[in-house]
Parts: sequence; C-alpha cells; structure tokens
Amino acid sequence: MSDDTLILDADDTLWENNVYYEDVRDAFAERMAREGFDRAAAVAMVDAVELERVPRVGYAPQEFVRSIGIAYERLCERHGLLPRAEVAAEVEAIARRVLDHPIVLLTGVAETLPALRRRFRLILLTKGDLAVQQSKVARSGLASFFHAVEVVPEKGPDVLRALVGRYGLDPQRTWMVGNSPRSDVNPALAAGLGAVYIPHPVPWDFEQTPIAAPERVIELARFSDLLHHFPGLEAQ
Repeated sequence: MSDDTLILDADDTLWENNVYYEDVRDAFAERMAREGFDRAAAVAMVDAVELERVPRVGYAPQEFVRSIGIAYERLCERHGLLPRAEVAAEVEAIARRVLDHPIVLLTGVAETLPALRRRFRLILLTKGDLAVQQSKVARSGLASFFHAVEVVPEKGPDVLRALVGRYGLDPQRTWMVGNSPRSDVNPALAAGLGAVYIPHPVPWDFEQTPIAAPERVIELARFSDLLHHFPGLEAQ
C-alpha cells in the first residue's frame, strides 16, 4: 500500500448535508413570518442558538431539531409572547426533515474515489453522532473505498495526530481533504499535515473561519480536481 494518505471529510465533501439544514432554516423563517416575526431575525436566532448549543451538545440532527424549537421560544420571549403549542408542533415537524434526508453524493465523487483508492491509503474522518454518521457511510455505498472509517465527536489537531500514530502515517505524505476551514483545514495545518480545501457552495457559517496559513493550503474547485492535482492519477 502507498505511504501517501488522504484523510477525507464526509458531510459536504463527499455528500450533501448542509443544504438540508438550510432548507429547514428557510422553512422555519417563513413559518415565523406568518407569526409576525422578521425572517432574517428568525434565521439569526437559529444561528445564535446553534452557536451556543453545539459546543455543549454536539452535531446530532436531533439536537438541531431542539435548537429550532428553542429559537421559536426565544423569538416569542423577545416580543413578550407566549409560545403556542400548535406552532411549536409545526416547527418541530419542519425541523425533523433533517432526520431522514437522502444521501446524495457530490458531483464527481463516485468516479474519483476508485482512482484515489489505487494511489492512496484513504481514511474517512467524520464528526457527529456515531450512529447517525455510521448510517450515512453505510447508505452512501462508499465504505469499501476506505482503509478505515473514524467517527469522532469533534475534529481538531489532536484527533489528527492520533490518526497519524494509530495508522503509522507519514505527516509529510498525508493530506486532510475537506470543505471546512474550522474542522478540516486548520486542524490539519496545526497537526503538521497537508490540507486540501474544497469549498462547498452552501457552507455552514459555523464552520467558516479564516484559514491559518493559506499559502500552505491546496484549494480546489471540486472533488474530481484531486485527479489533476496529484500526479499519476489522470491516466489510471
């Protein structure tokens, strides 16, 4: 097996994820507008609640459902109103759409992974609820391409250093590939690994932060561009 390793993020790198949450935010804002609340203020409230709760409760979609409910309660509180049970039930039904969304691979992923697998050791690193993320991997049909699948509550430099030790990786021949400056790019830089940044067109604001050392980062427009960046892949 090659000593070169790609550690691949999953959500919004291999398959769609945030678009489903954005759809719920939009639907929540529209429902709040029917209650007389400002749409932008409703979305801002969801973002504020998530910013407060995610570090404590993690990334499970069930917690997002709870955050949407709290956002409704706080909008009511801000305006001196009592939450109405029927509205709260509608809000929960809207939010629960994120619990059963399909796995839709991003363009080029299915065609690119086989070539990458021939050239690299591939490790999938995804954060969130263990059962939820394992289900996504299974439903994606991609598990067989990976030497290992790792699900962690949160990503950071220590997690990547632990992977280097566990699998005997060479930091100079290992790259973290993902769409998040906060969870993929900056941790890789801090851990002394290479970093490949593939921005998603609909990013989650929570994951957006300045890149620590842009000059050390490979930025690509799409997943399939990995075939053009690393030599020897196009002909395989």
